[in-house]
Amino acid sequence: MKATKSIPPLLSCQALKDLLRSSSQKISVLEADIGKQFEKEFLHAHIPQARFFDQLECTQPTKLIPRGLPEIKCFESYLSRLGVSNKDHIVLYDRSPIGFYASSRAWWLLRTYGVDSLSILNGGFHKWVKEVDDLESSVDNQTSKSNEETGKFTVQLNEKMLKDFKDMLSIVSTNNTNQQIVDARPPNLFNGSNAGHLPNSVNVPYTDVFDPNNQCLKSKEELKSTFEKAGVDLLKPTIYSCQTGTTASTLAFIAHVLGQKTYSVYNGSFTEWQQRAPKEYIINEKSNSPATGA
Repeated sequence: MKATKSIPPLLSCQALKDLLRSSSQKISVLEADIGKQFEKEFLHAHIPQARFFDQLECTQPTKLIPRGLPEIKCFESYLSRLGVSNKDHIVLYDRSPIGFYASSRAWWLLRTYGVDSLSILNGGFHKWVKEVDDLESSVDNQTSKSNEETGKFTVQLNEKMLKDFKDMLSIVSTNNTNQQIVDARPPNLFNGSNAGHLPNSVNVPYTDVFDPNNQCLKSKEELKSTFEKAGVDLLKPTIYSCQTGTTASTLAFIAHVLGQKTYSVYNGSFTEWQQRAPKEYIINEKSNSPATGA
């Protein structure tokens, strides 16, 4: 899928409204959820033409990786049943209380599975209600659409978007500073004695990238400043991490918006790392000094 240059990765509500009215390209709007937390709310009221997208569909959660990648054939069938095809431009939105972590995790998942023509609605469902207030509501309609409109979606795996435990252990154990590691968790988890972080990683908390007044993403200038103050070099390859790979995807999306060329997400993130990594590679308030490699 080639990206559509005329459609930016971050959309305003007005821009999405215009696309739904007049785009020459097919627009697939997906309300992203992690599980089915908001499925009832979706059926009651959602953005016109939207489909409910549970990104945990076709996955097998484990203790190490509670939010894994979907099984490919199952996922292809699932997206096709939602009416999505590879030629579509996909717009994601969610009902996250802060920012849009469900949408950004879905963005990373779809990028990993080969989709490039993607956007996220800035401010999500709540901002759409305030600014546009054009909603659909029909359980029967949603069911019939799912059965009647069939897309043709195929996965084209983009392994560059993904890092696993072996990748991270190799980077950390060899003290490979050519790869930056950026953690999206709050400071108390990044530094806390009962948590911690990977060696040589820096902290850009998820909540620091959104405007608390409207829950929209901050301006590019503010985001660049936030990254730079944390020690992130956008010219270097970067791996984004968090607790389960969710808010890490938000930082990866921001990196994309800011023009970073090489970025990926450690999907297992600290949930897996804390259970599998040698103790010397878990840095926290109890640590005497960061590990420097083996």
